[in-house]
Amino acid sequence: MKLDAKEAMAAQAYAAYMIATSYFKSYVCTTPQMENQTYLLYRLLGADNQCRMEARLISFMEKRVLPELSEEFLGSKVEAAIFPDGAGVRISDGFEELIIRQTLKEMRGGREEGKYEIQIAAEIREIEEEE
Repeated sequence: MKLDAKEAMAAQAYAAYMIATSYFKSYVCTTPQMENQTYLLYRLLGADNQCRMEARLISFMEKRVLPELSEEFLGSKVEAAIFPDGAGVRISDGFEELIIRQTLKEMRGGREEGKYEIQIAAEIREIEEEE
């Protein structure tokens, strides 16, 4: 079964969730229904596609994200939530948060015309206290 672009993006959100949370001390998923839905899409990718996706995400985490995360954040218990649209994941310990977002970029020209590439970005920020 071939996944469409949005399904592939949701499958990658599961992979991002799985890989990103593995760097923290412990985690709990606050969106179990989305976890199940995206996991099923991830399983439909097949082993070769899963491995390629995981390698890409590990490289992204190690090169762009981990150097920016504090030791305190990495050593904490976090809550992880997969976005309802499958476009990313939010990881938070209540003081800091990591947001991994994905977007679809349409390929133009040549043999790739009409295909999509999933682009990944991360944002790390401190959570401000509400007054």
